[in-house]
Amino acid sequence: MRHESPSAFSAVQVRYIVFVWLLLAFYVPGAAFVLSQFENEWTWYWWEIAYLYLSHAFLALTIVIVGVLLGKLPVKACVGRQPTRAELLGGLELTAFLFVASIAALYATYYPLSFVAPGFVEWWYINTADVIYSDGVSYPILPNLLGLLSLCVVTPVLEEIAFRGMILPRWTRKWGLRAGIVGSSAVFAVVHSDPIGAFLFGIGMCVLYLKTHSLILPIVCHASNNLVVWLLELWHRIGQGPEYVYTLQEFQSEWIWGVICGVVGAFWVALYFKRPKSSVPWTLPVT
Repeated sequence: MRHESPSAFSAVQVRYIVFVWLLLAFYVPGAAFVLSQFENEWTWYWWEIAYLYLSHAFLALTIVIVGVLLGKLPVKACVGRQPTRAELLGGLELTAFLFVASIAALYATYYPLSFVAPGFVEWWYINTADVIYSDGVSYPILPNLLGLLSLCVVTPVLEEIAFRGMILPRWTRKWGLRAGIVGSSAVFAVVHSDPIGAFLFGIGMCVLYLKTHSLILPIVCHASNNLVVWLLELWHRIGQGPEYVYTLQEFQSEWIWGVICGVVGAFWVALYFKRPKSSVPWTLPVT
């Protein structure tokens, strides 16, 4: 086992954050009781929104207890400084590349699998929680604003604090930089409907944090990525109408997007290797 030098992260038991993260993907303690109080009063999307925010609350509570109350983490030191303009632009470019790469990975994974195991693809990917809420007639404003707030503000903040701000530094100091990056990104990805894309995204956010010592930059990039997802879904749903339902057959018919993103991503990578390389090392903030 790697020798761990003393640091502010030595007392942070991130295993509990990992446990809660995996648990919340399938079960939120107390959610059944809370939601049952409104069984006959709520439209279906309110159930999803309530479940979503209960999940946020449990993850936030775990972060506070494990990191701040028990771990005594210096919050300001973990969050770091504001990124420079050049760092922000570089981070957003990396995020754009990861977005394209994740679409290519999504189709490379699920398109062939959709013919072999269509039921699994429908369960794990097609029938995931909605990004845009509709009652079949219109797009209600308040539920969609709450969904937008969750996707583009609450989720990026909580997930970046948990994974890049706490799990990455703890595991890096315990097992080394490579293990910290790969391990934290794998746990981050495993509950996403596109695990390969999420894994690549997690690695990218780790790199941004390690190069800039700013948690603000991956939060902004994560929020920007999610905002693009929300806007594209909104544009698609408005074009199809409020009664629209995404199907496996539609996913299969759109395979060309995977090819396009694969070609664009490969071209992007080729251009990257022709650029002068940054000499900034990948290191953790001193805490």
